[in-house]
This record gives sequence, C-alpha cells and structure tokens, in this order.
Amino acid sequence: MLIRKSTLDDLHSIQYLYQTVARVSGGIARKEHEITEVYIQNFLTKSLANGCSIVAEEEGQIVAEVHTYSLGIECFKHMLGDTTICVHPDFQGKGLGKKVFTALLDYVMQERKDILRVELHARSSNPKAIELYKKIGFKEEGRAEGRVLDPDGSIVADVPMGWLNPAFSGVTRITV
Repeated sequence: MLIRKSTLDDLHSIQYLYQTVARVSGGIARKEHEITEVYIQNFLTKSLANGCSIVAEEEGQIVAEVHTYSLGIECFKHMLGDTTICVHPDFQGKGLGKKVFTALLDYVMQERKDILRVELHARSSNPKAIELYKKIGFKEEGRAEGRVLDPDGSIVADVPMGWLNPAFSGVTRITV
C-alpha cells in the first residue's frame, strides 16, 4: 500500500473512487450523480493550492483519499476545512482511513505550522466515522440538529469536529 500526496493526474481515479463509495448507503454525503469531474477538480485544485490531499494506492488503484483546504477568508487563515475522507468499500474497517487521515495530520504538523485548526462535519448517523475522528484527535464541538438529509430520507444532526495542531506557531495569543 502506497500512501502519498495527490496530484491533478489523480483526478479521474479519485472521481471513480468517490462514485464507487457513493453507491453504498451511509458512506459519503453525496450521491453518485453529484460526483462530477468539476466537483473533484474543485476540491483537488483547492487542496493542492492551499491545503492537502492524500491518497492510498493499492496495485495502482486509488482506494482512499482525504483532503482539506483553506477557506480563503483572512480571519480563517489559521485553519483548514471542508475536510472529507473517502475509502473504497473493500478497504473499509481495516485501518486505512486512520492511516491516510494520520498522514494528512502529520503533513499539517510538519509542513503547515501556520495552521492551528482542521475542521470537519460528520453525520450523526455515521458513528464509525465519528469514532475514527475521535481516535485521531478530533473533538466533537456540538450538533446542528436537522441539518443533513440521509439517503433513507431521515434528517439527522451534523456533528462539527475540530483538531488543533500541536505544532502551531502562527500567533502568540489564543483565546478559548
């Protein structure tokens, strides 16, 4: 298994991965028809320009991807958001998600000391994802009730979560 940074050349392989995962109910929060080339190109371009995208390859096939990027707003320049992870169904439950996500956070700690915070949102109906995020250091920061329409038609809470970079060296004063 090769874990590496993504490139624009990975676009179609990442699109195929996301479409495959979108076919499985309860996976990513997008339907297959929403996984367009434009959607993938948008987040991949932003991630490569001012964030990070990591993939896992098995025998030349991309089987996992995680990305995050700057929101492009000055008051949020110390954080990365729109964080998303996608793991091929055949590779779920085997620790791969944790490996690629840890690689992304390691990158932030080593290469992006200007970043204090990485944030994401998880559906309350996806407890496995929430547990993974907690294991790698994310903390739940509340609930947005009635925010997400699940594939089965139920409306569930969105759980905002955040991770703070222990290697952050951007500002001298942080108020909590």
